[in-house]
Amino acid sequence: MNLLKEFMPYIAAIITSTISGVCSYLKSKRDFKNQVETIEMNNKHEIDKLMEQHKVDIENLKEKHKLEMEAKEKDHEHEKEILELKSQNAINEHGQEVINNAMAGVVGEVFSGVLTGKIKTEDLEKLSKKYPNKKQ
Repeated sequence: MNLLKEFMPYIAAIITSTISGVCSYLKSKRDFKNQVETIEMNNKHEIDKLMEQHKVDIENLKEKHKLEMEAKEKDHEHEKEILELKSQNAINEHGQEVINNAMAGVVGEVFSGVLTGKIKTEDLEKLSKKYPNKKQ
């Protein structure tokens, strides 16, 4: 019993410190668990926010691509119209050149016929009445 009396003050201190240590450990463990849950929750919100932002960015890129394709399609149509007009002008110029050459040949033949006496002025008057000048 003497031995128990000598260790009694130490036993009380050991028991109180053990209880205090266990309580501190349990509180630390609970706080750690709460912090981990908070961090996971924040990360989840951040990840969800980033995913939504990526979805918006993807939609914006799709819209931008669509607008670029429409612009390129309009440019292509415009180029096609320009090429068609150029080819039509070339055809018209060639046709006008052929008509002018034919008219020059006919007028040359008429004048040479008048000069040589093969065509008379009465014939010219009949032709002028038959084909009146349209540029009036």
